[in-house]
Amino acid sequence: MRDNLHAQPDARHRAYRWFDRFIRRREAIHGGVPGWLFAIYCGEAKRLALNPPTSSWGRSMLAKRGGLAVQRRYRLEGRNATARAMRCRLIKQNARKRAREDAELRDSIGLPPPIRVRYLPLD
Repeated sequence: MRDNLHAQPDARHRAYRWFDRFIRRREAIHGGVPGWLFAIYCGEAKRLALNPPTSSWGRSMLAKRGGLAVQRRYRLEGRNATARAMRCRLIKQNARKRAREDAELRDSIGLPPPIRVRYLPLD
């Protein structure tokens, strides 16, 4: 099976540019590039050449980072949003269950369902 870099002539050139950028940055800071990092750079250069990051990708990454920051802040403050959401869900679930049981009781007795409109006295 042929590589995607062969199918797109531009992609190979973009991959080489990315790869060169990674190598130059590493050599400027640390000197050489170990073999294991060389392989990682090859894969990243290919990924970025074939799927370049778009503005929507950047926005989604910022949203994820913001969500993680909020979770971290809540953890530090001792707030547990999951527990609160679960409490609210259980309250609503129990209310629905009580309403269903009440409706079944009214139905077994033969009473009509409760009226949903209240008329206020005019005096």
